[in-house]
Amino acid sequence: MITSLDNKKVKEFNKLHQKKYRDDRYLLLDETLILAAKDSGYLQTLLYVGELPFDFANSIEVSQEVMDKIARQDGYKYIGVGTKIKESSKYGNRVMILDHLQDPLNVGRIMESAYIFGFDSIIISDDSADIYNEKCLKASKGAIYKLNICVKELKDEIKALQQDGYKVCATGLRDNTLELYEVEPTEKMAFVLGNEGSGVTSEIMDICDEIVKIAMVNIDSLNVAMAGSIVMYQFKI
Repeated sequence: MITSLDNKKVKEFNKLHQKKYRDDRYLLLDETLILAAKDSGYLQTLLYVGELPFDFANSIEVSQEVMDKIARQDGYKYIGVGTKIKESSKYGNRVMILDHLQDPLNVGRIMESAYIFGFDSIIISDDSADIYNEKCLKASKGAIYKLNICVKELKDEIKALQQDGYKVCATGLRDNTLELYEVEPTEKMAFVLGNEGSGVTSEIMDICDEIVKIAMVNIDSLNVAMAGSIVMYQFKI
């Protein structure tokens, strides 16, 4: 049992709140996430106070004081440490692409919607929010472990998708922008969502097959996670 706040492991776990220390490990502070990580083989360590919540080989009992320090909130009885998810270059028929999204909450919500509507893969630019951020993980509600999530250079990946027969559509406004209902569905499709403030970058939009928009009444913009959900619903499998 670990009771000292100065314990080496406690200091290491506490650093995982910061992106620069995460590397291939990160904290799981939500029961749904911990169980999803366990079921998917991505739970590395379970930290608990008192009674072990479920059987797990790599479990470490800690005092409540130590738990509160690591979680940075009071009252947790167990938390987890996850390992980096595996990436695959093999995508299904519906792909979502995120172009420098900055809010981890939006990224997590898009993950949840992707799982709900049958988009099996999400490609994320390397300048987007960290997928292991606590807000992103919680918002995903475990979907992060059920999707193929890859961090890639978007231009090359989009071109590779097109060569593989995908129609790639960017969300945005240009002279040739189509309403969602005007887009002809194809077997293999990918959609690009852009930054919360500036949208899809022009160099990415230039190489996409079509530009699409969501018709709205009374407002002229949507939260990117909401927009993504509408697109994914429209073109769900």
